[in-house]
Amino acid sequence: MPAPDPVAIAEELVKLVKSISEPQVDLLKIWNTKIEIQNTCDSLLAKVLGPLELTVLVAESCHESSALNFVTSLGIADFIDEGEGTLLELSKKADVDPQFLGVAMSCVIGRGYFEEVGRFGSHIYKNNELSQILRESHPSTLKSTIGFICDEAFRASSYLLDAAKTTGPVSKDNKKLPAVNIAFNFSGPVFEWMARPEESYRGKRMGEAMQQLHGVSNANVSKDYPWDGLSTPIVDVGGGIGTLEMEILKEKRSNHLDFILFDIPQTIENAKKVWGSMPPAVSSHVSFVGGNFLASSFSDTNMPQGKPTYIIRHVLHNWTDDEVVHILSNVRQAMPKQNGRLLLVEILLRPDSSRHVRLGSVRTLALNNGITRTQEAMEALVVCAGFKVSRVTHMRALDSVIEAVL
Repeated sequence: MPAPDPVAIAEELVKLVKSISEPQVDLLKIWNTKIEIQNTCDSLLAKVLGPLELTVLVAESCHESSALNFVTSLGIADFIDEGEGTLLELSKKADVDPQFLGVAMSCVIGRGYFEEVGRFGSHIYKNNELSQILRESHPSTLKSTIGFICDEAFRASSYLLDAAKTTGPVSKDNKKLPAVNIAFNFSGPVFEWMARPEESYRGKRMGEAMQQLHGVSNANVSKDYPWDGLSTPIVDVGGGIGTLEMEILKEKRSNHLDFILFDIPQTIENAKKVWGSMPPAVSSHVSFVGGNFLASSFSDTNMPQGKPTYIIRHVLHNWTDDEVVHILSNVRQAMPKQNGRLLLVEILLRPDSSRHVRLGSVRTLALNNGITRTQEAMEALVVCAGFKVSRVTHMRALDSVIEAVL
């Protein structure tokens, strides 16, 4: 069967866009259709450009990321605010060479960020809908996300080839070093490196980035799964500062649930500060325990024991298969022998996965030798750790929930 021509792909694209504009369309269907629209746009671009132009475009996209990070880190959108700014004015405020800023602004304007006032080449800029989210003060800001992706993650991914070689560097315990270790020349897990005093700004930025990224999806997670049916207290293993809990407790049907955030001590201290600023009616539903879910011996994890429900969200993709089985085994030892439930909330690689999921897979590999797994691969690890998979639920937030019991 011949491949569709560009016109046929474009017609299919129009049909998809119209379908999500229809009244009373299922929300999950809308979400899946948006992913299909992204993939169809990619197919159309590939057909129109052809292999040579498309491949060069993909290879050069790293420069777009660099330009976006350049203007975002300098706070250009913040300087412009609701007004306008000339290239010379903005360069002076940012303390950079106007030529550098001019090239970067031209690049991001080509992707729809900012507007050039008046004629082309006026070098007078104002914000638009896209550039507004680059502002630190914007409620949906992605400033830390851009910094994390374009600094640690981008630099790490540029060393994937070095990390992948069979003769590549290994750790003291003879494990293959992640690309991020090679890029930044440190030993140990990336999270411990970011917790060092001299690198704490990286850890802070990554925490903010995770909160911003989760903010895009957490609202859907809180609505698309029946959290109100879970037995409490719920232990969130590797729960960070509790962004998931913030969304779940906003929902009337689930605001009675109690949670225990379990993470490394420094993260738990940050979580306490965040929840300490919230109304007692909300913060009283969350308690905190510091520990290490990856400790070699369960007795050294300090993981809360005997609770009815355990959640692990957006954690396991950061670790190798052996480490995932070890983490799950530690959780298994913490759970009650009867009526305990484990929920794994992860992004699973599927045939129709979006570009965001596939690019995230590369980032995860570069940062921690982790991997975005298929449902089959994840279920196999769950079984290997001594669990039985009881149900799988796919949601709008790219996430899927794999439920497991002993």
